[in-house]
Amino acid sequence: MRNGRDMIGKPVVAFDSGEKLKTVVDLIFDQESNLLLGFLVDEAGWFSDALVVPLSMITAIGSDAIIVPSADAISPATNYPAIQNILTRDNILRGTRIMTVDGRDLGTMIDLYFDDISGVIEGYEVSGGIFADAYSGRSFVPAPNTIKIGEDVAFVPSETAELMEEQVGGIRATLETVGGKVQEIAHVAGEKAQEAAQLTGEKLQEVTQMANTKLTNAVVNPEEQEDFILGKIAQKTLITPEGVIIVQEGQVVNQADILVARNHGMIDELYRTTGGNVRGRLGEKITDAVVGMTANISLEQSQGRRVHRTVFTSEGSVVAVEGQIVTPQVIARAKTHHQEQALLEAVGLTTVDALKTTGSDVGTQVKDGAKGLWEKVKETASNLQEHGTQVIEDKRINGALGRAVTRVILDRNDEVILNVGELITHQAIAIAREADVLEILLDSVYTETPKLSLEELRAPEAGKAALVE
Repeated sequence: MRNGRDMIGKPVVAFDSGEKLKTVVDLIFDQESNLLLGFLVDEAGWFSDALVVPLSMITAIGSDAIIVPSADAISPATNYPAIQNILTRDNILRGTRIMTVDGRDLGTMIDLYFDDISGVIEGYEVSGGIFADAYSGRSFVPAPNTIKIGEDVAFVPSETAELMEEQVGGIRATLETVGGKVQEIAHVAGEKAQEAAQLTGEKLQEVTQMANTKLTNAVVNPEEQEDFILGKIAQKTLITPEGVIIVQEGQVVNQADILVARNHGMIDELYRTTGGNVRGRLGEKITDAVVGMTANISLEQSQGRRVHRTVFTSEGSVVAVEGQIVTPQVIARAKTHHQEQALLEAVGLTTVDALKTTGSDVGTQVKDGAKGLWEKVKETASNLQEHGTQVIEDKRINGALGRAVTRVILDRNDEVILNVGELITHQAIAIAREADVLEILLDSVYTETPKLSLEELRAPEAGKAALVE
């Protein structure tokens, strides 16, 4: 949304040449269709036509200039009959008093606001009138479907005043708010909190159910891990289950080390070895989810409140004008341009204030929703950690099978499970797990390259899958 006052004096620049062509003199407004048709850039003289830029010929309206494709975008008004008729009538908006057809004074027009794509007029900023803000003396009149502009007065339907009365908070609106409206808002906000909690829980639950997905990979994208790892110093030596050293403690990780870790499926372990903070990243994701949930809930509380200062987008267009009453359209525009917090502050709300709705239990419902979300997050994080631990243990077991042990492995009755030099089998793994000594067995795997003959390395019996003559 743009305001007409800022358009006056703005240069018109050609995109193809970068040349400043003209300067906007006035706006061309069609009261019948409630549309801005374009801009007047040169008024008619004795021997010349007025020059105009139709809105359809404009590439972009920026904070410093209006961009058109080329100089051909500027044409005589006579080329556009609708525009020529408006210039002939010479309707003047600024300073015109707006009144309803039943005689209620809405104030003196200061400016108009329009959609810079469609040209639709969204409303008028006025000074004085029956709905003027006590602090600024201004209000915002939403654009009606029809407006009749005369020499001194512009007439709008009586429904326009009734709409403003409801927005500002007349007797009917006040009774409605004290009664059912607050409960409705509380109910909706509570549902949004529960939906957000459920959605976040479901998303995290999907992560826990992903087969063979490690905790680290679930929280930090593998490509991000590799970007982080490169150039970092290893805090400890990292060895594959097959005994291949990926990095030594104190070593600076290079691209070749990352390639070796990738080939062995150990990027996540190298990430943690070089100081990658999985818990911190998980906390960020949780925080983002909670902040997003509360922002969506609290922004709805701005509806029906008066804007105390104009809110702009990063490109310089207007989200809400001073004196305007926040409507669903304004809220949608704030979300589109990521100006939620700015809108809340402009109506005198903070995120905390918005959650404290008098006469409703919205605050309690939001807290309950957030509490439920946190419980889901803690449960899911615990599941992720357990899943990640299991994946690491499975990898160690796979690397140990078929290798010899370097110590005697005893069960709880001091009976020998494996003797020194004997090979680790699936049966040995199962017995060690049952005897609660699996960790001891896995820590005793012989990882060096044995200096033995082929016969000494052979198992005492032929393999069942071996080729036998």
